Amino acid sequence: MEKTQPFKYALIKNDIVQAIKTKQLNTDDKILSEAKLCKKYNVSRITVTRAINELVAEDYLYRIQGKGTFVKGKQLSEGVSQLSSFTKRMKEKKLKLETRVLETTSVTMPVKMANFFNLPSDKNVILLKRLRIVDGKLLCLSIAYLMPEIFYWTTLEDMEHESLYDLLENKYDFKLGNATQEFEVGYLNEKNAKFLEISSQDPCLKLSLYSTLSDGRPAQFEETYYIGSKYAYQLLLPAPHSFNNVINIEEL
Repeated sequence: MEKTQPFKYALIKNDIVQAIKTKQLNTDDKILSEAKLCKKYNVSRITVTRAINELVAEDYLYRIQGKGTFVKGKQLSEGVSQLSSFTKRMKEKKLKLETRVLETTSVTMPVKMANFFNLPSDKNVILLKRLRIVDGKLLCLSIAYLMPEIFYWTTLEDMEHESLYDLLENKYDFKLGNATQEFEVGYLNEKNAKFLEISSQDPCLKLSLYSTLSDGRPAQFEETYYIGSKYAYQLLLPAPHSFNNVINIEEL
């Protein structure tokens, strides 16, 4: 049995890859569980796990905690070099965007926002929580904390069909300034994870954005959680001799 394991391990990988290439398995289709693969190929769990782990590493598959392993499709990839609207970027890519407003309310300013902008932590801000669906597939959850003296109008506008930044600049005559963005692996709590149909144990790509107006006033703190299998963020790294300025990048 031990001598056949390497062959079986390669066979499992090859069968799944071929099923994907021949469209027997399509993007987001769930593959057989590891237990069923063990039975189908008459191999140990270690052999199956190794095959699946390598297919995940090679970007053929992705896992969702508690749900199983699925076929990975092409990721939405972006390389953003200036502060701009998510809505605008999706239009430029000719992608269909659906936005669902999940919550708009007044909350106490998050500590991270207060510390970054050096503001009182007991100040209230507007919470705007939105779910982004691109080409019919769940992509990300945006949780924005907005300064009420600037974004007071968000409770009046149709934020499912309008761009936050377009309204800010073109209707309410506020001009955007600079932004700082941070990248890290992030996890959603159980309530928010359900909106993306993942578990609280599934890692997301978390983009945190701190933005100001052109006059330097603090405007926004936003945390956007992208499903890791659906999104990739690109950074252009200029050669040392051509890099003259530090570029602050963004997310809606």
